Amino acid sequence: MTLDKKLARLRKREGLSQAEVSEELDVSRQAVTKWETGTSRPSIENLQSLSRLYNVPLEYLLDESGDELPAPAAPAAERAPEQKVQKKEKQWMRLLVIGAVVLALLVCFLFWYGRGQKENGLDLHSIQGEESTLLEEPDFNLNWE
Repeated sequence: MTLDKKLARLRKREGLSQAEVSEELDVSRQAVTKWETGTSRPSIENLQSLSRLYNVPLEYLLDESGDELPAPAAPAAERAPEQKVQKKEKQWMRLLVIGAVVLALLVCFLFWYGRGQKENGLDLHSIQGEESTLLEEPDFNLNWE
């Protein structure tokens, strides 16, 4: 049995969608589709991840002479907890990177905005030091002579 057929059968046996497999392996859904249609082949790192995901030996995936599927894998709930931890770590890392980018953009915006205000003569530091004539009482000199 060819690798593409094995991957499709193993995924169906596990009851997973291509999107779920792609999320587990952190690849695109299109990549999983290409692997299962034989358009492309997974890298060795992805083959190792697929082997762990489907709970089959790597040799089984690489050997195209056998037709039998190995014994069913453990249910998803019983998979190695380290895979779940790695997935959570990736999610936290993504959130951290997104937060850092947002913070950097905010700092850049504030710098740019402040610089634009200074060029327009609206610098807050120079306004605070000056006497404001707007707050003084108007001088009405009404002489009716």
